[in-house]
Amino acid sequence: MSEVTDKIRSKGYWDAVIRPGNFDEERVNYEALEDTLESIVVSLRGWPVPYVDRRTAFLRGDDWIGQDIDAKRVSHYEAWRFFTSGQFNQIRAVSADWRTGSDWQTGSETRVPHGFTSVIEVWEILFYLTEVFEFATRLSLSPAGDEAMTVSVRLDGLGGRALVVDQPKRIPFDHPYGPPPPSLAFEATLSRQELAAKPREAAVEMARDFFLRFGWKPSREQLAEWQRELTGNR
Repeated sequence: MSEVTDKIRSKGYWDAVIRPGNFDEERVNYEALEDTLESIVVSLRGWPVPYVDRRTAFLRGDDWIGQDIDAKRVSHYEAWRFFTSGQFNQIRAVSADWRTGSDWQTGSETRVPHGFTSVIEVWEILFYLTEVFEFATRLSLSPAGDEAMTVSVRLDGLGGRALVVDQPKRIPFDHPYGPPPPSLAFEATLSRQELAAKPREAAVEMARDFFLRFGWKPSREQLAEWQRELTGNR
């Protein structure tokens, strides 16, 4: 625990764990952890998954490296750990909870709709899960990977939260969806071949599970089209 992780957990946050199917505590040599991680970082938008800050020293344990990121200027908070077993953990703040003033996009939706206490945008759920599954794919193909990989994602701090669009050029919902249960968690175990072939389809499936708990029932085709728009077909 640290000041950064306490801050992240004080509001809504993501908790993602990606691990090889078979546990081997020495799957990756300790000295290779940094190079292995940096070779598989995902950058589909301005902020990579995970963010590796070369200006700041790594945190170190007996079998892991990590960083706690407090990017005050853009209200981004995350903490990640990468283990010699090949397991990767990341907690990350829900961005809407820390945006203020000019950080907010200009949209037609109320920032926090009447009757709710906070929001999360469709694009954050769909885009983050797309990044997580892309990272899992790269991890599976690295020395830290295995024939099967498990992706577990939890979203906490959802009590009173509304699901909204709040994205330029996207029509807002007629009404906000939610609130969901206070915490949602889903897990998928996929072979290396499945991940390499269809990481974005896997992300859509998990995203849809999250959306259904808000009461929104998008089609897979609708989410796949939105995903292509978010990633710019990268």
